[in-house]
Amino acid sequence: MQMEASPEELPWGCCVCACVLIPAVVLFAGLIFFAIDDNDALYSAAVDAVSGLDPVSELGRDPTLDPTFDLTVRIRSRSWLRGDECLEPGTAVEVTYRGVLLASGPVEKFCSGGKKAKDQHVVAWGTGVRLPGFALDALVADARRGAEAFDVAVKMPSKHRGHVTVDGTLISCKARRVGDAAALGTPCDVSSMDIPVPSPNTGRTQKTGGAN
Repeated sequence: MQMEASPEELPWGCCVCACVLIPAVVLFAGLIFFAIDDNDALYSAAVDAVSGLDPVSELGRDPTLDPTFDLTVRIRSRSWLRGDECLEPGTAVEVTYRGVLLASGPVEKFCSGGKKAKDQHVVAWGTGVRLPGFALDALVADARRGAEAFDVAVKMPSKHRGHVTVDGTLISCKARRVGDAAALGTPCDVSSMDIPVPSPNTGRTQKTGGAN
């Protein structure tokens, strides 16, 4: 014969179950939230405009260039918990074509947090850049087709704390077409490495076409 639990016994049993179940559910939900929220920021870049590479006819007469690139660099936060994701002071941007450095310039510090995106306008420029023949011929051909595409690299230098060195960050954005705003939706590759602090004249004078 099955005996029914007395009314006095039910609340105590329910309380025990609740005390065990509720913390377990909260803990599980918290772990899921942390797993979903703990994402690195996404970085991207776009080439808004370029000058100093036109007209194409003059490239054939004088391969010395003084290019200026108007760029947009974006940080897209993907976490509520990680705080602000920043490009720190000393960060520089470089624009290359087929491995040849065309222009560079400083990037002012800016941050993004709270799962928001933040854009920063950046100017990179070079003076007296000489392209090797293979790069010059390719650039002339691409310009005639309206198909110029440049690689953009954002370099945040390493930090030195006593005898400890914290690697810098290299943000590598390949094949960015001029005027392609959709490029900001394409994340760049991010890697860590030892990156020296750029010299004060970064972006002002590029004497040769060699890449750094």
